Amino acid sequence: MRKRGALLILGAGGHGKSVAEAALLSGKWKSIVFVDDCWPHKKEIAGFPIISNMETISNIINEVSAAIPAVGNNKLRQVWFQQLKELSIPIASVIHPSAIVSSTALIGEGVAIMAGCVIGVDVNIDNGAIVNMGSSVDHDCHIGMFAHLSVGVKITGNKTVDSLIFLEAGSVITH
Repeated sequence: MRKRGALLILGAGGHGKSVAEAALLSGKWKSIVFVDDCWPHKKEIAGFPIISNMETISNIINEVSAAIPAVGNNKLRQVWFQQLKELSIPIASVIHPSAIVSSTALIGEGVAIMAGCVIGVDVNIDNGAIVNMGSSVDHDCHIGMFAHLSVGVKITGNKTVDSLIFLEAGSVITH
């Protein structure tokens, strides 16, 4: 039986810490634990325990209720996402409570929407995408699987960001 309210974050780096903070602030998670290949040498990050590495993740699946891959490398995030699927670990999305997300937006699994983001009407964000701090995605956009919108990206309406694309901080996609 899975532990209720426990979120597993894959990746104990800067993005992982940010996802942990957003998850806690959202009020949806009672506890947060990490998996990272620095374990067992490193056992905590920002006060959160690191309980396993990727090689031994199958040993801890009953200690969590869901997981999210939280690493900036798009291809690695995709690999970890697939590993979670293969282990039948439910995949969570994390949305910072300061983000504004339209009720008509479609948000896939394993998506991280960070502080200060605005997601407009009829936006579709596919599995594993990151919309980083202060980014805005206007109406009718499509953000592909495992894409990464870095800090402060602005995208006007009716645009597509393909899967696995990385948009640098401050990028602006206009008409």
